[in-house]
Amino acid sequence: MSNAQISSSFPREPKLEFLKQITKDFSSEREVGHGPFGVVYKGILQNGQVVAVKKLVPTSGVHDRRFQNEVANLQILEHRNIVKLLGSCYHTERKLVEKNGRHILSDVQEKFLCYEYLSNGSLENYIYDELSGLDWNMRFKIILGICNGLHFLHEERSEAIVHLNLKPSNIMLGDNMVPKITDFGLSRLFGEEQTRILTQNVVGWIGYIAPEYHYRGEISVKSDIFSLGVLILEIMTGLRRDLNSRDISSKLLIDRVSKNWTKKSHVESKYPSLEQQDLLQVNRCIELGLNCVETDPKRRPDAGSIIGKLRGLNHEASIHRIMENKLQLTNEFPREPKLQYVEQITGNFSNECEIGRGSFGVVYKGTLQSGEVVAVKRLLAVSQTNQDENFKNEVCSLIDINHRNIVKLIGYCYEIQRKLVESHGRYIFADTRERILCYEYLPRGSLDKYLYGAFDELNWNTSFKIIQGICQGLQFLHELQRPIIHMDLKPGNILLDDNLMPKIADFGLSRIFGEEQTRTLTSNVVGSRGYMAPEYYYRGEVSTKSDIFSLGILIIEIVTGLKVDSSTEDLSSKNLINTVNKSWTKMPQIASNYPTLEANCLQQVKRCIDVGLHCVRTNPTERPSVGEIIGRLDGRSTYPSNR
Repeated sequence: MSNAQISSSFPREPKLEFLKQITKDFSSEREVGHGPFGVVYKGILQNGQVVAVKKLVPTSGVHDRRFQNEVANLQILEHRNIVKLLGSCYHTERKLVEKNGRHILSDVQEKFLCYEYLSNGSLENYIYDELSGLDWNMRFKIILGICNGLHFLHEERSEAIVHLNLKPSNIMLGDNMVPKITDFGLSRLFGEEQTRILTQNVVGWIGYIAPEYHYRGEISVKSDIFSLGVLILEIMTGLRRDLNSRDISSKLLIDRVSKNWTKKSHVESKYPSLEQQDLLQVNRCIELGLNCVETDPKRRPDAGSIIGKLRGLNHEASIHRIMENKLQLTNEFPREPKLQYVEQITGNFSNECEIGRGSFGVVYKGTLQSGEVVAVKRLLAVSQTNQDENFKNEVCSLIDINHRNIVKLIGYCYEIQRKLVESHGRYIFADTRERILCYEYLPRGSLDKYLYGAFDELNWNTSFKIIQGICQGLQFLHELQRPIIHMDLKPGNILLDDNLMPKIADFGLSRIFGEEQTRTLTSNVVGSRGYMAPEYYYRGEVSTKSDIFSLGILIIEIVTGLKVDSSTEDLSSKNLINTVNKSWTKMPQIASNYPTLEANCLQQVKRCIDVGLHCVRTNPTERPSVGEIIGRLDGRSTYPSNR
């Protein structure tokens, strides 16, 4: 049973008798953990499903109505890196209690919180043990996941939730070791002062507390960033802060990391099997952790900027690995192959080797002697002045482009041959030009086969990653020193690698053919209709915002499953846009179209719809840049809703 199914079947306000029943009356054999705020028990439902039941310690903090209001606010939180709160119980019972040496009848409150149960336990069980199986990539993913969860609590809500007790035992590990933050929001239930009293006397919390919070009671999101920094340093180094000292803010640990782990030789000795690019990631994560534990809270980064830097590191490492693989192929494949060589590897451009046709030419599969495969695009013959130098100059600039979301151009061929050709009913000798581009080969083919074809592998997470990848590739093209405007962005020009990572193809061909020739070629191709920005098709106006329009249509198709009608004269997909505006902009409509998605994923769908509709606005100046789109998809920025 999924967490969504447990959430829907578990009572939001279970009775105390029910909780006693599923925990064997809170027996010690069912106890799975305890902390400053209470004891956690394993609760087993009748269907065998397991939940975690936290029995909160009795305090003079928050009572009755406020408790119920705060819990109601916490129960609506949905994020893959946050432990899901399923329900709560507030029970008042009149009991005989001792007070000042006398026994009196008094109202006794008991408070319980029920969470999803994560059988892998907490991060504390893994990071200090070299035999835990946490390799570098897994540690990096855990750090990024914790940061994503903290960003959600700090910055993705109208009112920030400051955790105030972030430590390894409050990071639970779900399926595939996905980290999930627990005990968030408890400072609201107990009150800030009570929270400080409870936590500062607990050994497990010593070392994670920000100095300004411990000594002066100053609370802000930067208090959590300090704790996050200590967490990052522990995950990176495997070092454990001194449990027996009163080193409240881990000064000894921080000094030790600063002294030893900032040296490249020390990092290499601790991670001997890592490649240079991964070692660079380790070094930068150490720097980031040390940045988080600055004494001055103002000098600590926020969760959003930490995520940006981590993703940048991950992106660099991925590019490095991809480039190494491509370099191997590039070294084997000639940069300027002869026509005879290209004819040889494609069976003389045989029909059997043809794998696709587009606005600019025909694509063939080329098989090298080593068995490696490349894609060979034989460009259409068009009349163009100064094409010799222009072609070579443009291709040389394109061949140097490297990005994980861009199909790699590995070589080109330009040859002029004197052939006997027919002209006005006569046969004459004339110069014929062969212009050929050779790319890395992606056997999974193009996105359109997955959107409209027989393949059914695109669940929501994969679809969202594809959208993000396309945007990152387009951002790279648009933000080059000399920007590349694609001018023919469509599903047929998005290729997918073995991991379904998207790569933009046919980029830069508008430079080779010229803008006017490109417009003529693409507007007459059925597969390109529906993706063309109106100002480009009708007036020939070209800008990066032309691509943004096409990107918007692409996003809408990926999210909704609706298809552009390329058989009509609706060149800018007005009918499709109207349908989406009518049927996909409200959350109930989205939920009905994605009935199995959890709330955080439904929010992603909503953001994608909003982004797509902003991209296809008629006025190009109202369309966002691709950088703004990426920020919006990540939930880091917003802009006015569609009118």
